[in-house]
Amino acid sequence: MPDQIETLKQLQTIDGEIFRLRKQEPDKPRELEQVAAQVAAAAARLKAAEEQLKALQLAQKEKEVELATREGHVKKLQGQLFQVKTNREYTAMQHEIDTLKADNSLLEEAVLKLFDEIDQATKARQQCSQAAASETERLHDERGRIERELTEVRDKIAQLERQRQTIVPDVPPPTLSAYERVLALREGLALVPLLENSCGGCHRRLPPQVINEVYLKAKLVSCESCNRILYFDEAHSKL
Repeated sequence: MPDQIETLKQLQTIDGEIFRLRKQEPDKPRELEQVAAQVAAAAARLKAAEEQLKALQLAQKEKEVELATREGHVKKLQGQLFQVKTNREYTAMQHEIDTLKADNSLLEEAVLKLFDEIDQATKARQQCSQAAASETERLHDERGRIERELTEVRDKIAQLERQRQTIVPDVPPPTLSAYERVLALREGLALVPLLENSCGGCHRRLPPQVINEVYLKAKLVSCESCNRILYFDEAHSKL
């Protein structure tokens, strides 16, 4: 039995590392998804900035066309002003011209305001474009890093699996079956040392009889609380 415990300790070291690495595997694609989401968000901001700029440019053109039409109408009225025959008609037409000029002045202010807004929107689009390009480049770098790390993790798992296969034949099938059952149940930790008079896995205090059985090393002894296999180790017993 002491030899079995030593073999299980070797196996536990390997299995614990395999379990740790396998937990990392699904984390890598999730990291990539997070970066991809940030890239998509930057692209969406760029699209919104471009649409805003286009809308402002369209509004500017529409107002410029409207202003040109109104100015043409003013010139037409001014040309007709001196063709009227009565003071009343002259006054009415002059009033219409003044009203159109006032409206045109407001339109000119609106066009100038749109120029400012377009300038700001152009700068915003440039900033969004740079941010999107930066995020895309970062995604490329992150993808490379994650793929390298994922390859390293998988290579390490394969190496550990090969090491495991050299040890497994030394463990009796019933012992291996019991060990692997607890290994799966307790997330990669099936074998733990005594910590004074407590379980090294769940830290529950153990009955004196169980502790004595562990010291005797005559059979596999499990914690009554977490089912992990217990072993005595001089270094851990002094913790």
